[in-house]
Amino acid sequence: MLVGSLGRPPRHWLAGARLRLSPQAVMLRIQLMTQVKPEPETVIIERIAPGGDGLGRLSGGKWVFVSRTAPGDHVELSNIENRKGVAHGELQSIVRKGPFRTDPACPISARCGGCNFIHLNLDGQRAAKIGILDDALRRVGNISFDSNKVGYIALGDGFGYRSRLRLHVGKDGTVGFLSTRSKSVVAVPSCLVAEPQLNCAIERLHKATESSRRLLRLCTGIELRSADREPSLMARLFAKPAVRLHVPSFQPLFPDSTVLVVAGSPEDSQATQSFDLPGGVTSLVPACTFTQVHRAINSRLVEDVVKAATLRNLHSFVDAYAGAGNFTLPLLAAGLTGEAIDSEPAGITNARSVARDSGLPFTGFNVGDALAQLQVLVRNRRQFDLALLDPPRTGAKDILPTVRQLNPQYIAIVACDPVSLARDLKQVLSWGAELESLTIYDMFPQTHHMETLALVSV
Repeated sequence: MLVGSLGRPPRHWLAGARLRLSPQAVMLRIQLMTQVKPEPETVIIERIAPGGDGLGRLSGGKWVFVSRTAPGDHVELSNIENRKGVAHGELQSIVRKGPFRTDPACPISARCGGCNFIHLNLDGQRAAKIGILDDALRRVGNISFDSNKVGYIALGDGFGYRSRLRLHVGKDGTVGFLSTRSKSVVAVPSCLVAEPQLNCAIERLHKATESSRRLLRLCTGIELRSADREPSLMARLFAKPAVRLHVPSFQPLFPDSTVLVVAGSPEDSQATQSFDLPGGVTSLVPACTFTQVHRAINSRLVEDVVKAATLRNLHSFVDAYAGAGNFTLPLLAAGLTGEAIDSEPAGITNARSVARDSGLPFTGFNVGDALAQLQVLVRNRRQFDLALLDPPRTGAKDILPTVRQLNPQYIAIVACDPVSLARDLKQVLSWGAELESLTIYDMFPQTHHMETLALVSV
């Protein structure tokens, strides 16, 4: 073989080599070049899957996931593709509307990735969420619970409820929500599900000048939170890596009374807002501490937990993920005693201060990892009538064996993910426990998300 001066085959040899294709390769190339794009396929959406997509069957019998569809819809699909062995189709047109479909009230709903149930009426959202919970219980937990016995708590018309939301900042300083199935930012002039205080801030950010947008580009996101009392509006600024934000420079971008903090700064744990809770108590929540997004539904959820405890004549509790005392303070106000645990110091410290100032027991507030603190209680041979678990989305599986050693009569699990709930319940029910009740709280109308309270007698 001839070799060029640089030790490579000469150019004319390479050119010839590229043309030496087998007959089979030539035929395959011709087929790919002349392949006709498949015709769109029409399917009927049968139900809503966990995650919010509709499920229908292709002509070959395979399930296909289609976003923004409703049960009973006859839809025409295009660009059907397999992702990790699962078929996904792109909605091309709606041939016939199902009984639950409604025209989205939001003009940017097709582009915004936020409200993926806004095309369903409230009856459809209820049916879909009960179905999602039932699917997770059976598929993941092997749990059969009569769906007709699942409680469902919803308030209002599903709009104007949200008291906390996260905005994203695009590369050009545009402020809004992430678009459907992408990381691009959709500009939002206002949001139909947000409370009025939040929309005041959203509208001002939307009208930001070019110089203001250059300032906003220093942030990756902005979290807005409204409260019952002053300060009624708080904004957390999330800075880009290695960027130090000058908070006063951002103040003109927000309504005058807005409290601004930078996430991760000392002020993040010092600036607080007040939230009214059942039982006549008021929590004091730092900016860095989690709060639910629907205050009215949260109050109903807390009320029902307290009612369940008092009706069963329970006297003591352990709250393993207490935050700023969302459940702990009302339980104490109802006459119970207990221990509150949270890994975030600012929230649990404020909860202790509120309890003390309200004349409630205030010695059982513990900062630390839930598992480690529960193990301390076990070593001290503590026992509790009620174990209250409101864990992150991943669930409480790691702490459940330790919770069992505290010998609770009841376990109340508050879950924002049906799959995690099903997995946790499977473990608890394997002990011989009984699932007494399941209630969905529509904390997130217009989306597939939900909050579920499971009450288990052990």
